[in-house]
Amino acid sequence: MKKLLLTICTFLCLLCNAQLDTDHWFAPMSSKAGTTGLQGYLYLSTNETTPFSVQIYNSNVLFTTVQVSKGNPAQVSIPNSFLITDNPSDLFAPNAMGMYVKGPKKFFANYRFSLQNHAEIITSKGLAGLGTTFYAGMAPLTGVAFYVNSMIGVTATEDNTSVVVSGYNPNVVFSDGSSSPTKTFVLNKGESYILDAVSTDSNYNLNGLVGAKIEATKPISVTNGNFNGIYTNLNFTNNDVLMDQAVPVERLGKDFVVVKGNGSVFSEMETALIIATENNTQLTINGTGTGITLNAGQYYMVPSSNYIYQGGTDNYNMGISATKNIYVYQFLAGVSGGNEYPTGGMNFIPPLSCFMPNKIDEIGFINRIGSQNYSTRLNIITQTGATVTLNGNAIAAANGPYPVNGNPNWVTYSVPNVTGTITVNSTKSVTAGIAAGSGAVGYGGYFAGFSSIPAITKTGDCYTGILLQVDNTYDGYQWYLNGSPISGATTYSINPEIYGAGTYTCLVTKNNCESKLTTGYDYTLCPPITTTTYNIGACNTKVISPAFTTSTQTITPSHTSIVAAPTSGTATVNSATGEITYTPNPGLTADATDTFIYYVEGSGNPADFEYFKIIINIDVLQTTNGALTSCADASGNGTFDLTSVSVSPDPGTTVQYYTNSALSGTPIATPATYNGPAGTIYANVTSQYGCTKTAQITLTTIPSPNINTNNFNATLCDDNFDGIVNVNFSNITPVIVTNSASFNVRYYLNQTDANAGNTNTLPANWTYTANTTVYVRVDVLTGNCPAAFGQINFKIGNRITLLTGTATSDVCDNDISGSESVNLNDYKNLFTTDPGVTLTFHATLANAQAGTNAISPIQTITSTSTFYIRFTSATECPNTGILTLNLKTPKKSDRLKDQIVCPNELVTLDAGPGFTSYTWSTGATTQTVTVGAGSYYVDLGFNGCIYRQYVNVTTAQPPTITKIEVSGYNATVFASGGTPPYQYSLNGIDYQSSNIFTGLSRGMHTAYVLGADGCSPVVKEFLILNLINAITPNGDGLNDVLNYSDLRIKQDVSIEVVDRYGALVYRSADKNYIWDGKVNGRPLSTGTYWYLLRWIEPDTKLPVSYSGWVLIKNRE
Repeated sequence: MKKLLLTICTFLCLLCNAQLDTDHWFAPMSSKAGTTGLQGYLYLSTNETTPFSVQIYNSNVLFTTVQVSKGNPAQVSIPNSFLITDNPSDLFAPNAMGMYVKGPKKFFANYRFSLQNHAEIITSKGLAGLGTTFYAGMAPLTGVAFYVNSMIGVTATEDNTSVVVSGYNPNVVFSDGSSSPTKTFVLNKGESYILDAVSTDSNYNLNGLVGAKIEATKPISVTNGNFNGIYTNLNFTNNDVLMDQAVPVERLGKDFVVVKGNGSVFSEMETALIIATENNTQLTINGTGTGITLNAGQYYMVPSSNYIYQGGTDNYNMGISATKNIYVYQFLAGVSGGNEYPTGGMNFIPPLSCFMPNKIDEIGFINRIGSQNYSTRLNIITQTGATVTLNGNAIAAANGPYPVNGNPNWVTYSVPNVTGTITVNSTKSVTAGIAAGSGAVGYGGYFAGFSSIPAITKTGDCYTGILLQVDNTYDGYQWYLNGSPISGATTYSINPEIYGAGTYTCLVTKNNCESKLTTGYDYTLCPPITTTTYNIGACNTKVISPAFTTSTQTITPSHTSIVAAPTSGTATVNSATGEITYTPNPGLTADATDTFIYYVEGSGNPADFEYFKIIINIDVLQTTNGALTSCADASGNGTFDLTSVSVSPDPGTTVQYYTNSALSGTPIATPATYNGPAGTIYANVTSQYGCTKTAQITLTTIPSPNINTNNFNATLCDDNFDGIVNVNFSNITPVIVTNSASFNVRYYLNQTDANAGNTNTLPANWTYTANTTVYVRVDVLTGNCPAAFGQINFKIGNRITLLTGTATSDVCDNDISGSESVNLNDYKNLFTTDPGVTLTFHATLANAQAGTNAISPIQTITSTSTFYIRFTSATECPNTGILTLNLKTPKKSDRLKDQIVCPNELVTLDAGPGFTSYTWSTGATTQTVTVGAGSYYVDLGFNGCIYRQYVNVTTAQPPTITKIEVSGYNATVFASGGTPPYQYSLNGIDYQSSNIFTGLSRGMHTAYVLGADGCSPVVKEFLILNLINAITPNGDGLNDVLNYSDLRIKQDVSIEVVDRYGALVYRSADKNYIWDGKVNGRPLSTGTYWYLLRWIEPDTKLPVSYSGWVLIKNRE
């Protein structure tokens, strides 16, 4: 990888080891390259089909809970501060980093992160990763840079865990500047410790930490590697993160198989690191002795030339054996071809064992990191002769199995391009891992086999419960205590508290393998837990000074810790004094019982310890608001007993009362008889534990009852004429009582009942038929204010006085249509002249009396009609009247007709006899009148009515000659309008009924048309054209000119004459239609000439043309 200051790409080197288990611990890491852009995720998967919850803790504090099941892996975003730091203050001292993941069923867990230029995957080995003795694994460095280091991270799983790191080169200079042969520190459960050495600080730092021994008094989790690392002699600049989780020495073995990654066997990127755990450990590679012997903590880097090609595409493997237990870490390249050096990866290789599981089910997101997918190769190691399937399918022959030199009992498979979620099944023991990468990214790792060496692990603690357990992948179990079998203890776990202290072992059996007895686990019983209960208020804190109940040792304050945190408050430990302070959470709304457990440890060797359970009963002061009501006195104030309001249900409380929310000033001295205005009183309530809270008492003053019956006019009308007056008291109450909704208003028929306020009240809807006195009582709705009284004298009002109750009137049918429209309002004065009286009209008397179903005042009558009128007024009661209208019909003249006269003539109009009066529009009052053309009327009196009859005298219209058609010597005259039938004449004397005239002479004629009215005829000229064929322009007065003057009655007349050559010799102009046979005053020679006559007929607007010849005869 290029130097950090020059790189612009993010290079990833990732490794992946995983173990199916219920508990997973992750120790933190130290980065010297910074944490710019850091983001991390926890990936969880399982083979359980029923979903279950997984809890994620940091420093014993629950971070979140997620659900997982088979086919539903989870991705959880993890705060960066949990696992990676570049802050020197987090190193070489206990810190709150690290992560603990726990579930009720087994699951895989791995942490994947990326940051600028790098990425990594750390996968948990489960309980197999917990132990007390480790040897540190990391790459021996060949290049130096300030960002290249070697590091060890440790997380404790139990309190008071002492850790010693030794066996490293004492000349190593740690990043805090110290050099010492050992590093010792003490951690409580969930605490972590990180140490590192930077390559630039000393040459001893290049490989001085490799093989360092890590010993703990209780189980721990270890993360070791390089952040970053360089390990070849062919490259000294490219680097990547090399990191993995270690396993304790009891989980190791002697036989291993390593399958090459994606790098070349010549690049030195493909190698293996071997670390011995015992002296005089001899190594064998591919079945051949190496002659190399290692002592505990010494290491050997196996050259890549030891990989053996086994066939197919780039299928290399290598067998490693040792005479004693060893660590084997594989270093690999994630890509093939190009620059392999930025893509390094580091994997812990599980030892071969028939105790390995027969399946790996399931691994999710196998080819994915975040949202990025990578080309991934799956490597499988299984026993010879096994049948292997991948996701239920057989593996292609080209992908294996391949033999392992030096170990004929095991074979390998290599399946390229796997994606998604995978399950590997084998009929024999199996483990599997991946090699993957893309570009500058490389990673790999194994998923099973880390618990193949049977060993007992302890989970839980004294206050949550302890289990001793081995892996659950075996076929048989038998537990022993001090060498004796425990009856019925034949499952993979046991509760040692049931059977007592001593040395526990477990005999595990796996079919087709063997039975093996684990090494002994020495167990000491938990001391009893002392329980103490305290009662406090929510505003209090409780300080507890721990003290042993079973030991005389002095408590070490710094080792006192809270092992089960409270839920309704916080418990903190003063590390200097060991005192524990409990504080309830703010905002509690109800009484609560909280519990927490703390741990103390003595100063002896060995140190005694004890757990204590604390129960805190928290009293949360409860208050309730209240309200009081009082009658207002003359000043508007009320008198209130504040102590009558229960402001708290809690016993033992005391109360002081204030008039302001700040509770300032002097409390109210006499709360039982407090006199004051409406508003709010603030009650300061104090509990028996000294906690205070404010309640509010709302004070309301009630106005005194009031009544004023003078506001109501008690003289009411019998509106519907039934002798009964209806009263609705709900309409009267707001008139006589101010703010009536605030009072109880009741009506009585006698004063005694009103005084008593009994139930002999009048209904809300009441009636009376004679003058009656009603008594009114007004009371407050609440309280004891005195009642107010009044009385109402109900009377029946007088009706409107009418001139008459019935009236009759006549209506003339003026247009003799059989009906007449009337406005009934026009008859008001027949009954009353009072302008304040209004009328409504009804079809029946009942409707008029009830004031319902009013009809329109505009009515059309066809005969005698009766209408009923309701009279209303603002000052008097309604009355009714009856109006009868008689329809009378006049008469019109049958003699009087429209007349037609000739212009300027007179005519006599006669209305005929039989009428009582005549009044003409001319002013005449006679039966007849003589008039000229015009429009007239006459008012004819009959039957007491007047009928106006109209008559028109019109002037006769003359006909119109529309056209005259001439055909040869015949003419047809067409006329319209006027008064037909028509008479036709050519001289205005002799008329005929036919419009056709024949045998007419050439020339002009006049047509006369006379209408049937005998008035003046209409006249129009027409032409019988005289076509001239010869002229003799010799001046003798005979035929001297070509004369077409008769064409003057035509439109657009044009006359043209041409000679025999077509030359124009004459053209008419300015309505001069006479030619003298000359051109420019010069006579033409005798000869024949051609003419063309054209015009537009005035009547038809059609064009007409005549052509022919004319002979000009001149005297030569």
